[in-house]
Amino acid sequence: MQNPSEHERSTPPTVSVVIASVNGLPYPIACLEALESQEGDIPTEVIVADCTGPSTVAAIRERFPSTTILAFDEPTSVPALRAAGIAAARGRLVAVTEDHCVPRPDWIRRIVEVHERTGWAAVGGGVVIAPTDRTVDWAVYFCEYGHLMSPVPAGPSDVIPGMNVAYDMEQLAPMREVFAEGMWENFLHDRLRAAGYQMGLDPSIVVAHDKYFTVPMFLSERYHLSRAFAGGRVAGTSFPGRLAWALGAVTALPPLLVARAVRNVWRRPPHRRRFLAAFPLVVLFSLAWSIGEFVGYLTGPGDSLVKIR
Repeated sequence: MQNPSEHERSTPPTVSVVIASVNGLPYPIACLEALESQEGDIPTEVIVADCTGPSTVAAIRERFPSTTILAFDEPTSVPALRAAGIAAARGRLVAVTEDHCVPRPDWIRRIVEVHERTGWAAVGGGVVIAPTDRTVDWAVYFCEYGHLMSPVPAGPSDVIPGMNVAYDMEQLAPMREVFAEGMWENFLHDRLRAAGYQMGLDPSIVVAHDKYFTVPMFLSERYHLSRAFAGGRVAGTSFPGRLAWALGAVTALPPLLVARAVRNVWRRPPHRRRFLAAFPLVVLFSLAWSIGEFVGYLTGPGDSLVKIR
């Protein structure tokens, strides 16, 4: 991968990589090291949108001086950080990831190849888990990325991961204002599809989820993520409508989430043993998600967006 020098910045790169940084050190370092070691000779710029403070910014500037840093002084949501990075990006292809993700060495090359082959407005890929024996981390992986575990099926898809996706911003120029709204990927991608743009997955585009959790930590994250999702989903809906969604969240949703997790993992036999060990935590985290949706439907997202890491 080529990082542009100052005198080269007048020429747009082929790819801009936007990293939403909300976890602090050491997470963005591993991500940036992986980007620095990418295969091929593709002109690339890297933009880190960070809200974790001066120590993270200083460490990145020292080790990766060609990286552009957008530093936010206040806690900022992941979607807002992504939106800021996309707005600052100069490449036609804007690849979006997060600080806890480690792209494979061929990540950028594969993104370019898949985009050239398909012409999709957005291309995404699968997620693997970094090596770990911790059951809680496997439970998090099954809950967060069970539907996107690598290898993903190749072809058009309505579901694209927000931390392993690249957008053709030349093709999507009419949607710039939509990107600027800073919404979660499910709402953003719904808007893009509604406007007639095509998206898809390719199994060759892979990042590793590399983050350590505790049970209380992920219970909190699961609650806030689901509350933010539910609050956004029913914005502008009448109270009876919100109440109906809330009742569904605490009655039908828990067994549905667990059943989805079982279905996703059982299609991948190598993960079955890990899943059985993690199953009690998967159930617990599914209950936390349901409670978050219940609260979000009734009371809105609150400040949950800025508490998601």
